[in-house]
Amino acid sequence: MDKSSLNLFYRVGHLYTKQGLWYDKHGNFTGLIHRKFKFCLNSDLQMPFDNDCVGWLSATKTLNELFNWFTLEDIQELQQHDFVVWEYMVSNWKQHNGHWLINQETSIAIERITL
Repeated sequence: MDKSSLNLFYRVGHLYTKQGLWYDKHGNFTGLIHRKFKFCLNSDLQMPFDNDCVGWLSATKTLNELFNWFTLEDIQELQQHDFVVWEYMVSNWKQHNGHWLINQETSIAIERITL
């Protein structure tokens, strides 16, 4: 793989499964953020099913952008529930409805970031 075509992205995901807070890795809605993690800044943010997002994961290009989704306090509390910030090495990404998506199959979680 040509390193010039790689980029780093960040997202919050489960420590062991990498699952997000809205959907599981199979694209099934879990709504964890709406039920279990109501303390999060964007716990009221709806992410309705979108066929164009199947096989893709929401992510940010920088940690500062991630703080627009989750506050530092949110992330620290989520860490108590095994949800952490992952840094991904990504070769296939796209922008969709104002946010970044990374390919679920080809993106590799390379480092867990503790805040």
